[in-house]
Amino acid sequence: MPRHFAIVPAAGSGSRFGAEKPKQYLSLLGRPLIFHTLAALIACREIERVWVVLSPDDPFWSQYDWNELGPKLETLRCGGETRAESVTNGLRAAAMVAADDDWILVHDAARPLPVASHAGNADC
Repeated sequence: MPRHFAIVPAAGSGSRFGAEKPKQYLSLLGRPLIFHTLAALIACREIERVWVVLSPDDPFWSQYDWNELGPKLETLRCGGETRAESVTNGLRAAAMVAADDDWILVHDAARPLPVASHAGNADC
């Protein structure tokens, strides 16, 4: 039976957005935007592991406590210069764990679209 994983590329600097920090770290409901995306993915029982792909020199991630998201969340500091590079690097890391028939969802860090499933339905 195939397993399910998620990759959340979050290595962007948000320079086009023009904020003092990357979009994924801007506050939404008192938490960084990326928290809502990660929480929704982690709440999905079908997803075994969620990898967040960060820039190797990301100074913002460690400013927050991610412990409440639990052991399904893993950080990969292998983000690239572009989103495509970050996804590729995340997929390379996932290949060390995932089998050929497993599914890997790639979801953007700054667009917390799965929030609805997190709010009331942990089944995704």
